[in-house]
Amino acid sequence: MAKDSSNITSIYSLVSNLSKEKLNSIYFLFGEDHFTINNAVKRIEKVIEPFLSSDFDKEVINTEKKANLSELIDLAYTFPFGSEKKLVIVKNFENFDNKKQLVDYINDPSESTILVLVNYGNISNLNSEPYKTLAYKNLIFQARELKGNELETWVNKRAGQLDFKISSENIKALIEIVGEDKSLLEMQLQKFSSFLNKNEEITTEDIQKLSSATKEYSIFDLLNSLGKGNSSNSFKVMNNLLDNGKDMVFIINMLTKYFSVISQSIEMRQRNLNDNDASKAIGVSKYYYINCKNASYFMNESKLFKASKALYKTDLSLKTTNIDSKTLSTMLLTEIFAN
Repeated sequence: MAKDSSNITSIYSLVSNLSKEKLNSIYFLFGEDHFTINNAVKRIEKVIEPFLSSDFDKEVINTEKKANLSELIDLAYTFPFGSEKKLVIVKNFENFDNKKQLVDYINDPSESTILVLVNYGNISNLNSEPYKTLAYKNLIFQARELKGNELETWVNKRAGQLDFKISSENIKALIEIVGEDKSLLEMQLQKFSSFLNKNEEITTEDIQKLSSATKEYSIFDLLNSLGKGNSSNSFKVMNNLLDNGKDMVFIINMLTKYFSVISQSIEMRQRNLNDNDASKAIGVSKYYYINCKNASYFMNESKLFKASKALYKTDLSLKTTNIDSKTLSTMLLTEIFAN
């Protein structure tokens, strides 16, 4: 019986159990967590390295446009030049046509080839072929994007591996500053590791200083500009974010959270809660809560309502029209700062 996504083996299980004594002929990796997928590919390469005595027996194929699967299968059946094994890594498997052709190869793979197939993104129907057969033979591994507590646990574990300490409060602050992209988080964690002494604990001040040292603009720069009512800088930062690959959906989600916490901070102050208790009640870091609480421009309820209404309209337009992101962002900021 085919597996649904909740029953597909995690890519973390693959990495932890991988050994040269027990190799699969095929590894199919898929999911939204590109960082973990790429690390898993590197791990597979390292394990298989002893079997490769010639560079000709390792091939990496990046299928950036539509490709014919039969050519890949022919390559997989080709014998190694002189090595015990041949490694073929195929990235962007999603671009292949006639994917069902892979089923015959799955059932009768080459004994001398290790075929690593990478599908960047989720698969809409795991009951379709070749995924059904891959799942049946336990050859498919999913890299889910970690969210919430899972992501915080990963950051804590990674900090431990890099020999420094980080509190749960500062983990939240780091994720709120950098975002949930694990590759960006890894870059910051590596930077912290170089900055700190072994087993030293990083402070909130260190996180703010080091996370901003090499960045262009972050979503926090946009939030800070908005909170101060600085319209010209908000336009500048928004354009920079879009130019550097930030998705409008991500920006809208972050702004939705921002305005929500600002609204809740008004209520928390009316209840005379201190910053620690208020941030815990809302479920955000103290650092993020204070930033929202200090958003002086939106302490005026009419301005906060206008901003929330503009954000709702922008979100609706993004989902129902073909207006480009820069035009939508301009419309959003214009409405937020309109007199």
